Amino acid sequence: MRPTISGSTLIALVLIAVVIFSGPAIALDFDFSGTIQSHNDVRLFNFTSTNAGVVTLFSSSWDDGGFDPMLGLWNNAGGLIHFQDDGHNIGSTVSNGVPYSHGDFDSYYSAPIVAGTYTVSLTTYNNFNLGTLLSDGFEFDGQAPIPITSWDQPANGLRTGDFTFHVLNVDSLTPVPLPGSLLFLGLGILSLAALQISAAASQQKKSL
Repeated sequence: MRPTISGSTLIALVLIAVVIFSGPAIALDFDFSGTIQSHNDVRLFNFTSTNAGVVTLFSSSWDDGGFDPMLGLWNNAGGLIHFQDDGHNIGSTVSNGVPYSHGDFDSYYSAPIVAGTYTVSLTTYNNFNLGTLLSDGFEFDGQAPIPITSWDQPANGLRTGDFTFHVLNVDSLTPVPLPGSLLFLGLGILSLAALQISAAASQQKKSL
């Protein structure tokens, strides 16, 4: 006998599919870890948001012995929205269900955004931005690279090149231009739900 799908089950599956594939994007948290090699390395990450809201950026690696990080937020035209050295926020914040501790010299801030594409910049202290455009560059541009492990970092001394930072409440985030050097830790609810539906559909097909 061929199994049938009840009306209520079919409606539930349709509603889930509508929410996932045609509904508004679900705001997610993204966590990135990696290592920089030199004092003047600049890491860039692009993220998108389909809705207006508030995005939170913070690092959680300085208190673990990593270099003193600075996080910048730039709009789609490369215009500066916010740039911060120290967040002076000692505590912990949950991202993807995991609490991450952050220290005095970790970056930590929130900023209102509209729907669009944005760029996050990650640099060492005190490799500040040179202007209000990302294309203006940073203070250490053009300097001979100093290995981060042997660089006596201003106000911090010798630190590792390790970093971990987080972007909360966005749709997607991707590293550029060195994705191979990063460990992508963020898990999207959207992807998880799609996998669950795919598995359920496969199971249903096998039972037919």
